[in-house]
Amino acid sequence: MKHKREKNHSHRVGLAVCVYIASVIAFFAIRYSALYPSNRWIVALPAIVAAVFTLLHYRRGGIFIPLALVASAAGDLMGAQHIFIAQVAYFALAHVFYIVDFSRAASWRGRWMRLAALAVVAGGYLWLILSHIESAAEMAAVGIYGVIIFLMAACAVTQVRRHAVWYAVAALLFVFSDGLIVFNKYVAAVPCEDVLVMVTYYAAQGMFAYLMIGRNMSRD
Repeated sequence: MKHKREKNHSHRVGLAVCVYIASVIAFFAIRYSALYPSNRWIVALPAIVAAVFTLLHYRRGGIFIPLALVASAAGDLMGAQHIFIAQVAYFALAHVFYIVDFSRAASWRGRWMRLAALAVVAGGYLWLILSHIESAAEMAAVGIYGVIIFLMAACAVTQVRRHAVWYAVAALLFVFSDGLIVFNKYVAAVPCEDVLVMVTYYAAQGMFAYLMIGRNMSRD
């Protein structure tokens, strides 16, 4: 019976991974075609798919990652319409949900060096970006968002859950993706920025969803 249950779990996770990867491929196929101008919503498809699968595997207390993915999908849609402040607001909300989830299994003991290194790098990078922003509203939005995503990453790199390293990897991919966006927007053009941003962003969201589904299945 246990073997059968584990096999069913593997099939369900495999299905989720395959559908998610297919949604990412669909985005890139449309993004670089003549269909994209009238189908900009496709950028939110992977986050929507991930949200649906995490909700299907929801367990008590595990609602925050699905909520983060829903907020991320909303942020994707705002970004597709070039509504920058709303995009930042929705992603900030997504990171708040991630923080709530990650903080439940975070431990600061013995991890001060990695947190200090993260704070120095993130603080220096944020200062660089803010020094190139002229709009007060955008400076405030980016500054607040920078603090929130740092807290998300800090909670992720201090996880004591199983597969803790992958929470850290996913969080750092997310930070890298957002860091490229603001660098390209305010400092200097980044070669292949669009591809780099979306590949790392989708990888991060997919990993967060996968980790959440995996840990909830382990409770069955």
